[in-house]
Amino acid sequence: MRRRLLVLFTVALPLTAFPTAQAVTYRFADLDWGTPRGEAHQRLTRSGWRFVRQGGYGDGVYQGTSAGHPAQVILKYDPLGRLVAVDARVRPTEDRLLGTYEAVRASLTRRYGPPVYSQVSFREPYREGDGRELEALKRDHALYDTVWFDEHELNTAQRSGVQLEVVSTPFSRLEIRQFYLSDDWTEEYRRRAGPSTQVF
Repeated sequence: MRRRLLVLFTVALPLTAFPTAQAVTYRFADLDWGTPRGEAHQRLTRSGWRFVRQGGYGDGVYQGTSAGHPAQVILKYDPLGRLVAVDARVRPTEDRLLGTYEAVRASLTRRYGPPVYSQVSFREPYREGDGRELEALKRDHALYDTVWFDEHELNTAQRSGVQLEVVSTPFSRLEIRQFYLSDDWTEEYRRRAGPSTQVF
């Protein structure tokens, strides 16, 4: 997903313009980028999220609810323990999944303006409106994907943003993913992926 997001940030053509007087700050739960691990933990738990465990790279894994549905949040840190990305997963029941996706998309649009990139697409034998959208998503024959980033940031390697998508987990469970990334995430992504990783 991150590689696709990097590509989108680099080459996506704007669907609409959302001029701003200053750079847009994309962040989850009003957590500032660069917040130290301890402070980010305290702020997130005070807002109702429960710490579950420490993940790889010292990331923090939390559980709670979002929009009335079970959710998981992973706070991702750089080697100095500063917040650089947030991976938030909302897990509504299947009968509410697409409606919840649209509600979250509308909420993000109100906050950040129209997305730079948005796509709903299907591969044969599926099509939108055939009543088999969830089956198509489980089989990776459908894509629900929306991306916001600051088009006025000319340095594409330093663009922050947020991606909203429906993803399929092991055992074909569907969830809605919101991935918030700071302008420091690209470097951290490369560090985690290893020295041979190239980002196009």
